[in-house]
Amino acid sequence: MQAVGYNPGGTLKIATVTSENPISILLDGDTIDTPDPFLVCNPQLLPYTETVRINGQVATIEYENKLKVGVRVLVFEAEHQQQLYVLSLSDE
Repeated sequence: MQAVGYNPGGTLKIATVTSENPISILLDGDTIDTPDPFLVCNPQLLPYTETVRINGQVATIEYENKLKVGVRVLVFEAEHQQQLYVLSLSDE
């Protein structure tokens, strides 16, 4: 959130991923999905590749998309309600 700005108010909420590509989520209690253009996601929840060195050998690790349909996530809804910040997977 620091990279895109600061909002003094807001709420942590639980939501469900309703579509993977493009991503959309549904906040608990809402009836309309929030589409990709209004979401800012933690990059570690999306698929990515990392190159590491293990015992002197270079290896590539591929991480899969964690935001699959039906997954519960923790989001921050800023006070202005124009964007949702997908922070992490929910333990719910």
